[in-house]
Amino acid sequence: MLFPEKISTHYASKFKASNSCDCPLSKQVKFSAKENIVKAHFKNDPLCEHEAEIEPGILQKYAGRLLVLASNQCAIHCRFCFRRNTIHKKIDNLPKKLSRILKRDKTIKEVILSGGDPLMLKDSELKAFLNAIPKHARIRIHSRVPIAIPSRFTPALFRLLSQLGSRLILVVHVNHPNELDKDSEKIFKQLSMHGATLLSQSVLLKGINDNRETLATLSEKLFSQRVLPYYLHNLDKAQGASHFEVPLRKAKTVFCELKNMLPGYLVPKLVQEIAGDKSKRIVC
Repeated sequence: MLFPEKISTHYASKFKASNSCDCPLSKQVKFSAKENIVKAHFKNDPLCEHEAEIEPGILQKYAGRLLVLASNQCAIHCRFCFRRNTIHKKIDNLPKKLSRILKRDKTIKEVILSGGDPLMLKDSELKAFLNAIPKHARIRIHSRVPIAIPSRFTPALFRLLSQLGSRLILVVHVNHPNELDKDSEKIFKQLSMHGATLLSQSVLLKGINDNRETLATLSEKLFSQRVLPYYLHNLDKAQGASHFEVPLRKAKTVFCELKNMLPGYLVPKLVQEIAGDKSKRIVC
């Protein structure tokens, strides 16, 4: 198995005990034989990220922002991940390389820490990245850790993140309301009290959240935990993930239905990332 299963104990505890085959959470992380289907137009690197590298592990896709592959470890392995077919090795001295780039390029207003999952780093490793980023720049962290390994949010990690104040933007990846629980609620409450902006991104997934009721419940539950819905991604066409694809016509229909159910501030943007584009493409 090129992309092995990785499931945290906490995430697995939220699976539906009655019917694991139909559980919207287990289907996201349990291997399926459908991953062996090779489908045209699905690629190993669907976003051509290698073309955006300005330094190994540091990408510039969009103006004013850098994306850093800060970690090569995830809390769980999502079977639809667009990086599922690429091998990311740990890069030595990446914070120092980032610092040099930021000192040279004053146009960068935001650094996005991705991976892998940056919150899988040790506190000392994460601190090295944070210290490399000048104080005028925003720091955006994309993570599944709050819903997969909430115990990672130790007092020491909270202290580290709280020092960033309003510079910190945490984008939590959540696809289904069942992923949110009391543990995630406590994490988001504490981060928001220190001034962090909390956003969510989701992927539209066949048989998991491709209906208005699930998406509306997700938005409402996110907001109740102080997280604002941000992006709803059309599936990135990574080879091995085709069985998660929602046809574009259905995606647009579901999204229009969702808009009729929620106030505007609870409706995420339905987007598609296209390799080489200067911004994410609004689908509708």
